Amino acid sequence: MTADSDPRRSPLLPALAGSRAVLVGRDIPEPDADRGFGDGYESAVAAIGALARTLASRDTGTPFLGTHIEQLVRGESPDAVIDAVRRAAAAATDVLLFSYAATGQEHGEAPDGGEQWAGYPGGRRSVLARVADVMRDSGATRLVVLLDCGDAVTAAPHFIQPPPPARPRHRAPLSLLGASRGLLFGSEIDPFTSTLTRALQAGVNGGPETLDLVTLRDAVEAEFTELRYRVENEYVPGAKQLLLHGGHEVALGINRAYPPDPAYPPRYRGAFFAHPDAVREVEGY
Repeated sequence: MTADSDPRRSPLLPALAGSRAVLVGRDIPEPDADRGFGDGYESAVAAIGALARTLASRDTGTPFLGTHIEQLVRGESPDAVIDAVRRAAAAATDVLLFSYAATGQEHGEAPDGGEQWAGYPGGRRSVLARVADVMRDSGATRLVVLLDCGDAVTAAPHFIQPPPPARPRHRAPLSLLGASRGLLFGSEIDPFTSTLTRALQAGVNGGPETLDLVTLRDAVEAEFTELRYRVENEYVPGAKQLLLHGGHEVALGINRAYPPDPAYPPRYRGAFFAHPDAVREVEGY
């Protein structure tokens, strides 16, 4: 019996045989900074590598087969990224996941005059807009996008907005989760991809058996809220708000903090809070 036919495997998890993932990590410097490479930011390349290992881990329910996850973390060209998404789209019959993490800013003119990565919808063409088109044209039945970059708000509409009437596509449900990167006092204290990865690894107390994107959004926001309470500085702004579209249609792992039976061991140590309100209750705010 294959894992896909296992009656214990949640249908929210990607079907192993028919699911593909493309993970892109780009470490770039700030356009207006003469400081060192990636100074102040957590490495997007390292974060994508950890996410890839977690998505293929038995500890999280093996959401994807390792051979079905393609990583592009060596500065590949836009065309190489598009080709990777096309290969994944051609093979995917269930879940097609695209994750993009980048340090620095994305929407400005590329230093070499090349194609923009994010770009404003309706403006000049961008790499992520092309990715969105390929994903919509795929035969996948569920689309998932993770965004972790300085211009996540700018990039999200490429995936969320409906295609023009002149190019009708099938209506595969799309789930998107992401956040914009930013520096606080010269360093990034609330990175999104690595926090999401730790939530998958540790589980969510009080959460469901499988971690859909809505549950993960709440857990990551709770972690960011808790971080703000731990930082003793009155000038620290409120916790960042995550972007969420859809999210109930697909899960990216099993919940290690979910006890399926009272006889099982206690919930997994270090599990995330299920919601920012739970943080306030525990901390007494």
